[in-house]
Amino acid sequence: MLYRIDYRLKRDEIFAIETDRLRLSVLRKSAAVKVCDYYVRNRAFHKKWAQTQPDSYFTVRTQKDYLKSDASQFWDDRLVPFFVFDKNDHEKIIGRISLFNIVRGGMQSAAVGYHQDEEACGNGYMTEALKAVCQFGFKEIKLHRIEAFILPCNERSLKLIRRCGFSQEGLRKSYMHINGKWEDHESFALFEENLKEMKK
Repeated sequence: MLYRIDYRLKRDEIFAIETDRLRLSVLRKSAAVKVCDYYVRNRAFHKKWAQTQPDSYFTVRTQKDYLKSDASQFWDDRLVPFFVFDKNDHEKIIGRISLFNIVRGGMQSAAVGYHQDEEACGNGYMTEALKAVCQFGFKEIKLHRIEAFILPCNERSLKLIRRCGFSQEGLRKSYMHINGKWEDHESFALFEENLKEMKK
């Protein structure tokens, strides 16, 4: 297994899994200060890749609202919103990775999205987190298909998604509002039978 569920939760956690180096946590609204710190710290770094957000997004009050919504959607089986930590430091967030748009019935699908702290880049953390979260999605919440949508100019993310076994399927025109304009995204998908490839 690429992860293990940790039932010994920390004070601000609802759910958590661990990998070799990382702890991935679904957080309570009590964690809003550290979440806000992560977004403020990386605002300029994320601007080129992340969806457009108003100034109010970068406040503790707004992040409390988002964390409350995250928790509600987590319990409703619509979202798995993990914040990423080094296992040895639960005070500083170094990324976020989520399974979102979870659809049941005949689909059993979700999309995965992620971003990382600028100072944590280049250490393989997001590769480790993405592989674990995809395996978690297939093994624990019984997904059939996981999708990802990447900006064509985001070479680092394109390499990551391919390294984790995703196959390119096409182009999503004008998919998301990024840095002031609507941007196309490359579309990728992963299936449970790809897990062997992910473990390489």
